[in-house]
Amino acid sequence: MIFRIELRRSIAPWAGLALLVVALCFLFLMPGPWWKVPAPLTANTTTTALWLRFLLVFLWPIAVGAGAIQGMRDSRSGVVELLATTSRPGWHRAVRLAGAVGASSALGFLLVFGVGLVEVLGHGGFVSVSFVPVVFVAMLAVVAGSWAGLAVGRLLPHPLTAPALAVLTLVASIVAWASLEAVFTLPYSRLGLLAPALGEPRGALVTTSTAVDLGQIAWFAGLAATGFLLLAANSVRARLLGLLPVVAGAAIALPVLPASAPALLTLDGIAAQEVCDGPICVSRAHEDRLAALAGPGREALAMLAKLPGAPTRVEEQAGPTPVLGPAVRDPGVVYLNFQLNDVLLTAGADDLRLAVLSGAGVPSCVHPYGGGGADLAARMIAAAYFTGELKPLPEFGAKWFLSESGQVDRAWATFRALPAEVQRARVIALRQVLLTCRGDPLDTLVPGASR
Repeated sequence: MIFRIELRRSIAPWAGLALLVVALCFLFLMPGPWWKVPAPLTANTTTTALWLRFLLVFLWPIAVGAGAIQGMRDSRSGVVELLATTSRPGWHRAVRLAGAVGASSALGFLLVFGVGLVEVLGHGGFVSVSFVPVVFVAMLAVVAGSWAGLAVGRLLPHPLTAPALAVLTLVASIVAWASLEAVFTLPYSRLGLLAPALGEPRGALVTTSTAVDLGQIAWFAGLAATGFLLLAANSVRARLLGLLPVVAGAAIALPVLPASAPALLTLDGIAAQEVCDGPICVSRAHEDRLAALAGPGREALAMLAKLPGAPTRVEEQAGPTPVLGPAVRDPGVVYLNFQLNDVLLTAGADDLRLAVLSGAGVPSCVHPYGGGGADLAARMIAAAYFTGELKPLPEFGAKWFLSESGQVDRAWATFRALPAEVQRARVIALRQVLLTCRGDPLDTLVPGASR
C-alpha cells in the first residue's frame, strides 16, 4: 500500500518512462552504429544488451538527475524537521522511496531491452542467455545511479542540484566512455569502468568479460548501498559511515577490472561456439551457413592445396573487428568474417568459394573502411588464378570493382599471360605479403600495376 503511494506521489514512474522514451528515440530515430555491421542491434541478444550499455552514457545521467529531483521532496515540502521527530526509523521511509524510484528506473531499462529482444526475434537473430550478466549489471547501475541521486538531492536541496548533478554525470560518463573507445586518443583507464557505459561492440559474437562483470557489480553495489544509507541517515556519524560501502566497492572493483582495453570483451561462449563439418567451421550464431559453406569450402581448400604451406581449415572469424589494425590471419586457416562482410550471410556456393580463395586464402591487410583498391584487386586476381575467371569478390568492394574494372582487367590479362610457373611463384609470394602485411600485393602479382 505505502509502496503504491510512493509510486503515485513520487517521480518514480516518470524516471522509468524517461529512460524508456529517450532510449527508444536513440535506437529508432537515429541511424546510429547500432544498426550497422559488424554488430547490428538485431544480430544477437547479447549484442543488443551491449548496445544498451553503450547508450547508458546518456541514460545514466537521466537516472541520477531524476533521483536528485525526488531526493529534494521533503525539503521542498518543508517537512524535514517534522519527519525527524517521528519515532519510526528513517530507513523505513527510505526503503519505500528508494524502492519505488530504483524499481521504476530499472523497469524502464528492462523494457528497452524487451523491445530489443523483440527486434532480434523478428529479424531471426541469435538468442541465448549470455545477455543476462550484461543486462543485470546495467540494471544495477541504473538503480545505483538513481539512489545516489536521491542521496545528493536530500543532502543538497537546492534548485540547481538536480540539473548540475545530471550535467556532471553526463560529462563524467562521456569521458569514461571515451577512455574505453579505441578510436579516441584518451588513454585507457580502469576508472572509466566506474561508469556503466561501454564502448561500441565491434562484433556480434562478444560479451563482457568476467572481470568487467564482477568488478562493476562490486562497485555499483557499493554505490547503491551508500546512496541508500545517505538517504536514510539522520546524523553526521551515520552519513560518514554510509560512505564506507562505496569506498569498499571501489577498493574491491579497481584491482578486479581489466588492466587493458582488449580484455573488456571476450567471446560469447554460446554464440561463438564452433560448429564444424570436417575442416569447415562456423559459429553457432551462423550455424545455418555451415551447410552452404561445407561443399565450396572443401573445393577451395583442394585448389589451395597446390601451394606450399596451404591452409587446411576454413573458420569463421569470431573475435571483434579491429578498429585500425588488420584482421586475424593464420597460414593454416582461411578466416571468413560473416560479421563484417554480411554479404556472406546470403552468398551462394560460387561466391563462398571465391571468398575462401580470395588472396590465396589470406584476408586483406587494409581495414575495410580504410580504402585499399590495390589490395582488393590483388586478392581478386589471386582467386581468379585458381578458378580461371576474374569475378568481383563477395564483399563491400564489389561496387568499387565496377568502376575500376578496366585497370583490374588489364592487370589480370598481364598476369594470365605469364608462364604457369611464374604465376604460381607470384601467388606464393602474394600469400607471404598478405600474411606479413609487408609489401604491395598487386605489385607482387603484376609489377607496375599499382602505378
